[in-house]
Amino acid sequence: MPSSYMSALSEVNVDNSLFPDITTLEQQAKLVDTRAVLQLHTNEDLHPAAIALALLRDETISTSEIRAAAKDRISARVPQLHTFVPLYTTNHCDSECKMCAMRSSNTALIRKFAGKKALEEQLHILYENEHVRGVGFLTGEYSDEYTRLANAFRIGWAIRTAFDIGFERIYFNIGSMVPDEIEVLGEWIDKDEPVTMCVFQETYDRGSYARFMGSDPRFPKSDYDRRIRSFEHWLDAGFRYVNPGTLVGLHQDTEKEVISLVSHVTHLADRGAVVDVSLPRLRPAQGLKNVSGVEDDAYLRMIATVALVCPEHRLVLTTREDEAFQKQAIDLCGVFSPGSPDVAPYRRDDHARNEIKTSQFIVADLRRPRDILGKLEAEGRAIDYFAGAAAATGSAAT
Repeated sequence: MPSSYMSALSEVNVDNSLFPDITTLEQQAKLVDTRAVLQLHTNEDLHPAAIALALLRDETISTSEIRAAAKDRISARVPQLHTFVPLYTTNHCDSECKMCAMRSSNTALIRKFAGKKALEEQLHILYENEHVRGVGFLTGEYSDEYTRLANAFRIGWAIRTAFDIGFERIYFNIGSMVPDEIEVLGEWIDKDEPVTMCVFQETYDRGSYARFMGSDPRFPKSDYDRRIRSFEHWLDAGFRYVNPGTLVGLHQDTEKEVISLVSHVTHLADRGAVVDVSLPRLRPAQGLKNVSGVEDDAYLRMIATVALVCPEHRLVLTTREDEAFQKQAIDLCGVFSPGSPDVAPYRRDDHARNEIKTSQFIVADLRRPRDILGKLEAEGRAIDYFAGAAAATGSAAT
C-alpha cells in the first residue's frame, strides 16, 4: 500500500484550527450587535461563526429580516446564479450509512452501473436537450484501495470527457480522497480548471457521525477525520474549488451544525479556496422515511444566516426542495442544481427517472432542468452554465 495512503489514514485528529472553541464563539456572540449586522455593518474582529450564532439565537429578529439583509448583501454578485446537474454514475457503495438507500446492506436496492457509452449519452442529453453546461458526477465510496483508485480514474475520465463535449463547470462527489487518489483523478485535469470537490461531512458532531456512518473501519465513510481532510489534500495538490456541506436534520443541534459549517468554510477560504456551501435537508429514500424535523422557517433561517455571514461563498440549492420552498430560498443561493439521484436517469423526450428501487433518495421536484432553469431565467435571473432560450431555439430549428 502506498506510503501516502497509510500516512493519510494514520492522521487521527482534525486540526483544532478548523473549528474554534465553542465557548470562545459563544462569548464572541454576546458582543455581536445583530441589528448592526442587518444593516450590513459587520465587526471584522469577530469570527463569522460567532455572528451566525448570534443571529440564530436572537429571537427579536425574524427570519424574514435576516433573509432581506442577506439578499441585499449578495445582490450585486455576478452572475446571480450558476448551475450544474447531478449525474449519478452508479449506486454501488461499500459504506453503511443509515440514512442512505445506497448503503451496502440494502438488498432491496437494485444496483446499477453506467458504462462509457451510457455516460457519454447522458452528457450529450444534458448538453443538447437540457442546455446545461455544468455537471456533477457522483458515485458510492469503496473499501478496497484498488477500487478507490479505479473509481478516481473513471471519474477523472468522465470529467475530461465532459470538458471535451463543451461543459464549462464540473463538480464531483465520490467520497473522501487521499493524495494517491487525488493524483490519479488530477491527471485528467488542469489545476486552474473549475472542478469542484464535494465532500459533505453530513454532520460535524462526532457522536452523531458515528451513529449514522458507523465506526467499523471496514466501512470507508466511518472515518470522520479522513473525510474532513479530503479538502486539505485537494488544496495541497494545487486545486482550488471545494464544496463542504452538512445534512440538515441528521444532528439535532442545528446551531452547532451551522457554526461548524461556517467555521469550516472560513478555514477553507483562508487557504485560498473557492468555496460553495451546501445545507441539504434529509429526503425519503428506499426503506427510509428520513424526516429532517427542521421546519421551513427554521431551515430558511439557517440558509439566510449562512448567506449573510459568508457572502463571498455561494450556497447550493437543489430540487430536494419543492418549487414553493425554492421560491423562498433562491435569492439567497448562488448555485441551483436541478436533477435526479437515480443512475444515468436523463432522457431526451421525458423528465428524468427517480425510481425508489434505484435512487439514493427521492427528490421533491422532478421537472426537467431546462424547464426549471428557463423559468428562473424568464423571471430575470442571469444563470451561468445554462445556454437557455438561445440553445432551445437552436434545437428547435434543427
